[in-house]
Amino acid sequence: MSNQTLLWSSFIISWLSVIFLKKEDLKRYMPVALFGALLSTIIIEAGTTLNWWSTKETVFPLINMPIFIYGSFLVGILWIFKFSYKRFWLFLATNACIDLILIIPLDNWFVRRGILELNNITPLQMLFLSIVHATLLYSYQLWQEGEASPFKRLNVNLSSNVQSAASKPLRDDHDEE
Repeated sequence: MSNQTLLWSSFIISWLSVIFLKKEDLKRYMPVALFGALLSTIIIEAGTTLNWWSTKETVFPLINMPIFIYGSFLVGILWIFKFSYKRFWLFLATNACIDLILIIPLDNWFVRRGILELNNITPLQMLFLSIVHATLLYSYQLWQEGEASPFKRLNVNLSSNVQSAASKPLRDDHDEE
């Protein structure tokens, strides 16, 4: 099987799995998945600039970005959040296990196939980067759902006395003389 077929297949099969997600879950977790893809794009670009890795084979129209960032990685975020959100340690453990599978056997397989080249980064550094990435994604989802507000933890409701001008009673401008 050619590398192009492999890359396109991973992209298409990943997105086909989305039909099994409920519409509510897709709407709920798509923002964090897109944020994850954006963050991964920044990390990939920084890693390429710092000579941590280089992408040897991509698909059109992506120049130096692996297609799995927008395929299996993005869709994987949707599925991981669906099954582990609100249970941080399960979320982190699931991400660590998947990242270990990606870092050790899969990255080596990509290197042997000529898709990827790893230069100045160790597997332990890649795992650390992945765990920081996962923690940022979880924090983003908490923020997205309003769970990350410091006022919520303190049970402070700042908007209870705030009213729009239209709902306030009119001032009585009739001064008695």
